[in-house]
Amino acid sequence: MTGSAAAVVAVAALLSTAGCGPAVLSDSITLLRLPEGGRLPSALVDDAGVVHVVYFQGEPRAGDLLYVRRAPGEADWSEPQYVNSQAETAVGIGPIDGGQVALGADGRLHVVWFKLGRTDFLYTRTNDAGTGFERQFTLAGGEGVEAGPTVAADREGGVYVFWHTGEPPDAERAVWMTASHDNGRTFEPARPISAAAEGACDCCGLRALTEEPGVVHLSYRGAGDDVRRGQRLLTSRDAGATFEDIGIDDWRINACPISTTSLAAGPDGAAVAWENAGQVFLSPVDRLDKLEEALSPDGSAEWRRKNPAVAVNERGETLLAWGDGPGWQSGGTFHWQLYDADGRPTEDRGTGPEIPEGSVAAVVAEPDGGFLVLF
Repeated sequence: MTGSAAAVVAVAALLSTAGCGPAVLSDSITLLRLPEGGRLPSALVDDAGVVHVVYFQGEPRAGDLLYVRRAPGEADWSEPQYVNSQAETAVGIGPIDGGQVALGADGRLHVVWFKLGRTDFLYTRTNDAGTGFERQFTLAGGEGVEAGPTVAADREGGVYVFWHTGEPPDAERAVWMTASHDNGRTFEPARPISAAAEGACDCCGLRALTEEPGVVHLSYRGAGDDVRRGQRLLTSRDAGATFEDIGIDDWRINACPISTTSLAAGPDGAAVAWENAGQVFLSPVDRLDKLEEALSPDGSAEWRRKNPAVAVNERGETLLAWGDGPGWQSGGTFHWQLYDADGRPTEDRGTGPEIPEGSVAAVVAEPDGGFLVLF
């Protein structure tokens, strides 16, 4: 038995006996399954080290979003709470679906998703007491919607919600944004923010992050001329008033690859992860002009490497995780690569268990420097 095969068997055996508790994948990486039936996690860690997760559960076209938390030192999740106030209004067919969560001012959580019919973008936030979620409401509607929205928030009351919409062809789609500057109480009218010539790939996910108050990043896949489907980055340094739209890489394909992307904050700035032609890549946001230095895991894959997830700890160490699998709904086999603060691999490329069908992995950095994997 090869070393990688033995690792898969060992992890599978550990998971079969670990119940719902954490399973150790390596010295610095731990896996914790979602509650039974949970898929499509979106996760973050607050200043107290509490892990907050929103995930999908139920019938793929009409399910629910649930919320759990895990305090430092606890082995398992809290009792799940419903996020959506109207039952069965969340979509969870595949990796571009589910809900997205962000942490804003006063420790308030902000959650966005799109609902049955794929036309309304919905929003809620935790209530003033932090004991549950307020009633959901529609932020905006869209035509030709195929991917869920994303949200970012900062500690000064800024909340930024993004999605892409528009009738075919993809070259005429655009990324839209609505922003709140009072911690989600009110939102500005929605408006397009991406470069008109770049389009937006209709079935590809997008992700947002605030690096500091007023600085917002959004990673999305373009669709210029319906064939220029490289990854792109929108950045605002004035709280969403204006955006710079730059190309990260080039991928010429006359079809939507149904891909996802990931952003993470670190001590030296933000990092972005994306897919190109079956390989996953990682780069600091401030070094995207040196694309030849982007990191990608060594070795070959039996299937497409996809759905990258990234997290950065306080030492600047970065975990890049992904799934290898066929078909857009396949979660694939979980893999990871850990890099030090200088971008050097610090462990052999790791292999773990199968990610559930129609799901993805989420990763977060914990206060002790370790990484937690969720799926």
